[in-house]
Amino acid sequence: MIHLKKISINQLICLVILTQVGVSVLSIPYAESRRAGYDSWMSILVGGMLAQIAIIIIYQLGKRYPEQSLQQYIFSILGKPLGSLMNLLFALYCAQSSIMVITSYSDVLNRWVLFQTPFFVIVGISLIVTAYVASSTLGSIATITQSILNMFLICFVIILVSGMGKGDWRHFMPIGSHGIGSILKDSVPAFWAYAGYDLLLYVFPFVKCNKKKDIFIAMSIANGVTTLFYLLITILVMYNFSESQLNTITEPMVYMLRKFRWPVVQSLDILFMTIWLSVTTVTAYVYLFLSARYFAFVRIKEIRKHSFLVWIVALICFTVGIWFSDRQLLFKFSEYHNKATMIMIALFPTIFLLISYVREKVARE
Repeated sequence: MIHLKKISINQLICLVILTQVGVSVLSIPYAESRRAGYDSWMSILVGGMLAQIAIIIIYQLGKRYPEQSLQQYIFSILGKPLGSLMNLLFALYCAQSSIMVITSYSDVLNRWVLFQTPFFVIVGISLIVTAYVASSTLGSIATITQSILNMFLICFVIILVSGMGKGDWRHFMPIGSHGIGSILKDSVPAFWAYAGYDLLLYVFPFVKCNKKKDIFIAMSIANGVTTLFYLLITILVMYNFSESQLNTITEPMVYMLRKFRWPVVQSLDILFMTIWLSVTTVTAYVYLFLSARYFAFVRIKEIRKHSFLVWIVALICFTVGIWFSDRQLLFKFSEYHNKATMIMIALFPTIFLLISYVREKVARE
């Protein structure tokens, strides 16, 4: 069985936080400042609020089917043919998310750390580690993720120390000068950075708690921590760089770490990216795990060979991923993935919830 035990509330919080933070931390606030500029910190907050609304929708959906995950109750909502199709779509989306994380970070490592290492080697090694963890049980994955939380805290300290160097707080003035329209438009890419809470679609019935409300509180805490973390990074980056610099630096976090001089460590940026690799691996193996679980229910009756499915999906991810050594192709894939994210983790859960309400009302009448 893939579920030997349920996960705790603390493990749920840890899983969601580390699934959310991923690769986005390196590019914030570049993507969120295209229109809002120095007001992008407000776009980050709006993105976090949008993610919270999506969490409420997913939670309400889970409460209606407390003993089943989405893979199972989707058949009650949509019927067998459409239910199988949706499981397939979610399986492909999760595999795509895993590819996105691995190839994006492999690209960063290839350009900043492992200059001479072929791109396919970095992707291959990353996928082997990712698949090995993803082939475990949910409880084992949660336990491993808890231990990686220490690496996240170390990275947090590095960011905090390096970001408090020479900068200018006047960069933030005047507040709101770019207008509410620009802030709201840049909140969309900010919202994409919060992807990871959709994990609840699967783990809802496997969380050990006294009341189901505890799950919602845990999800809100996790999303709140991620929001504060992204907000801190955005503020520190904007404190260190001018608006014109932010328009040209795609990975401002790396440059911020590089310009900081620490006598103990020669290259703080390389140290950070090496440690952060473990954090991005969490996002990759969680989505790989979820992809295998969705594939397991494509035929309605569960396919119980979880490890086999994980390695098959990993092989497909590797075959697709090696094409993204071309950065232009990677950018196009990223744009497509962002649109898919909006549909899969926000639009579809909302539609499922509405349909379930309608079905219940019709059944009562």
